[in-house]
Amino acid sequence: MTIPDDADRVLTAIRLGWFIAEVRGRNRPDAPPGATDRLPGPPGHALPLHVEQTPTELRIAAQGVLAAMARNLGVDGAGANQGSYTAAIDAQAGALGKARAGGAAALVAAADGAAAPDGAAGPGGAASDGEPAPGAAAVPGAGVAVTTAGVAVPGAAAAVPSAAPGDPDARWDALQELIFKFDEHIQDVLALGPDVVANAYQLGRALAEPYWALNPALDTDQSPAAWQFLLGSSRCNEIGRLAGRLGGYLHPYTAAAIAGSVQIWKHVAADKAWRSNAHGYLYRQMRTWYELVVMGQDPTTLVRPYALTRNHRMIMRALRIFWPEVLGIVVAAGALSGFVVLLGENKVNSVLNSALGLVAIAGFTTAGFLAKLKNQAQAMVTRLRQDVYTDLVAVAITTVPDMPSLPVTRVPLLPSKRTRQNAQLVRMARERGITPVTPN
Repeated sequence: MTIPDDADRVLTAIRLGWFIAEVRGRNRPDAPPGATDRLPGPPGHALPLHVEQTPTELRIAAQGVLAAMARNLGVDGAGANQGSYTAAIDAQAGALGKARAGGAAALVAAADGAAAPDGAAGPGGAASDGEPAPGAAAVPGAGVAVTTAGVAVPGAAAAVPSAAPGDPDARWDALQELIFKFDEHIQDVLALGPDVVANAYQLGRALAEPYWALNPALDTDQSPAAWQFLLGSSRCNEIGRLAGRLGGYLHPYTAAAIAGSVQIWKHVAADKAWRSNAHGYLYRQMRTWYELVVMGQDPTTLVRPYALTRNHRMIMRALRIFWPEVLGIVVAAGALSGFVVLLGENKVNSVLNSALGLVAIAGFTTAGFLAKLKNQAQAMVTRLRQDVYTDLVAVAITTVPDMPSLPVTRVPLLPSKRTRQNAQLVRMARERGITPVTPN
């Protein structure tokens, strides 16, 4: 597959969209847990893997990636002297973390009957004399605003409200507004350039938000943090369209497989019982989407060995397409066998022998003719193979909990629950609106 000249820019846009969603999610007061692996034992100097870092370390790392991607795309500010969105976000997020830590410390101190000494830093990094401590949240003003940490904010973010130094809720509101303004700025800037880059940004954000923006406790279609919105029909269909537009930048099966995967998750989100314990599965699913779209992993590597030969429904689907050739060959072979046997019988009517021979010859000739026609229609055959294999890949890259509506059966010769669930998942994946490109 030929790599487009702007592939690096498109990949950067995908990562930018992904990490703006992650940064917002990691700073939420009810932030999703993300990776939960930790180094064992007391704190020391052992080197953690990325998934073993603390939530604070992972938040800071995500903010760093966001800044790097924004600079690479040239969307971090309105101009050379117009400040930096990502620097302001980093300062706001740092101050928010301190405010939350200070609030927790204040609760402990209040419980112990302790009070901060005069002039000492109070909750949220605010000194007792009312002056904000260094590193407090950005407070944009008119034009180029300057935070209390000395970070310039682009003038477009001037409408972001100031946050009370020790109030975590107010700081979170201010940070949300700043991220909203940043997203608005990014989309406005990218809309002036190639559509594929703008679509790449939206795809990255749309794939990350089902986890980082989700409040799994909500059961309504009237909230942008609910299952029914983030993985609803409209969003899932749009994700499929965005992936299809970027098919030339991904592995040939990735776009269609992701489109099928989100259709499966649409059904999970719509089923209250099915989604009740799906949040952890959604985190693993999000990591898989990231590996496929950003890291370029070949989705066919996730298909289990011999999965195609074990899937009898896919084999039957292929036989339905090629039944004329199969039937012709079976009939011809049976007639030929009868013709050979009857040749040694003196008492058999010669007309019957001739008829069987004619059927055998005609059967093989007809089957060969039909096969020749099929060979001349290789595009259709390739499409069948791709569609069948895409179904398989879409299910292979999807991580969902067991369907509660399927009972466990232990009756011999009957399909297992896993087999029946995979059949259901294949049907859901076929609701996707795109397929792989068919070679000429």
